[in-house]
Amino acid sequence: MIHATSKIIGRGQVELPAEIRKIIGGEKIGDSVLFTVLDNGKVVIEVIKKRKLSELGGSLKSSIAFIDLDHETNATKEIWVRKRARETQHDGKSMIRCECNF
Repeated sequence: MIHATSKIIGRGQVELPAEIRKIIGGEKIGDSVLFTVLDNGKVVIEVIKKRKLSELGGSLKSSIAFIDLDHETNATKEIWVRKRARETQHDGKSMIRCECNF
């Protein structure tokens, strides 16, 4: 069992000591910490890791094949460029140039 102390600072914030963060795996900015107060008054701390969107690939079923992230990103950009070009068309006579920076 490891014990470490920390002080409560402004707005009720507590910094987790480095040795505790290493043990529970809370190393990255953006990770969340779940506090659970048990019936006996003890507090359980669990780290909920922030996940990258790319880690979720394949977690949902789809009838459409996912090729790769770059391909999907480029395909999405093309769709938006075409959609924006259609929206900027004026009475079917002139087309306003659409420049999209990604």
